[in-house]
Amino acid sequence: MSSFERIKFDLRHADTELASFKAWLAAVNFVGETVIVSEIKKRRHMACLLASTLGLPAPDMIKFELALKGMFRTDLVLGNDGQRRFGLIEFEDAEATSIFKKGTPQYRFWSPRIEHGFSQILDWAWVRSDHPNDSVLLGGFGGPITTNAYAVICGRDASLADDVERKRFKHRRDHLKVEGQPALVLTYDEMVRSMEDNLSVAKTWT
Repeated sequence: MSSFERIKFDLRHADTELASFKAWLAAVNFVGETVIVSEIKKRRHMACLLASTLGLPAPDMIKFELALKGMFRTDLVLGNDGQRRFGLIEFEDAEATSIFKKGTPQYRFWSPRIEHGFSQILDWAWVRSDHPNDSVLLGGFGGPITTNAYAVICGRDASLADDVERKRFKHRRDHLKVEGQPALVLTYDEMVRSMEDNLSVAKTWT
């Protein structure tokens, strides 16, 4: 039995939800994972806008905190039932040290928070590769999985201290792949801008 909820994506709801989330995010500066994920979970149609960012068709399946086999959990999964394509998204916190932490003033290390997010999606990719016909996995997803796309949302634009950190972050986003698919990394500010772009494009189709 599928773990997903069905959703009929609505542009008007997405527009309203995105505007309210953008205003909320602008007011909070840095914030922890529990708080920001709670705000996203209130806005299911807004969350569906991430599908376009991942190069996926419009979703009609959604699930927050999908857990299978008592081992693996991902914060958000969006799916298109007809094409059997899914996007797995990990939300980390939006603190000043979410992306880079410690190190030296000239070169900070990647934060454990962002590494944790990528470890989660790597484990999901592994379990699908290792058990492609697993009945629990297929049951949870409501059938076969054609492709997965991945994203980690972490940190704020303001948590990138200088041009070097911005370039390191962009390079990671542009070049990292899992199972041949892009594994995007975005700040929450970039997520909002991407959602705005996707919403603008979707409006031209109506």
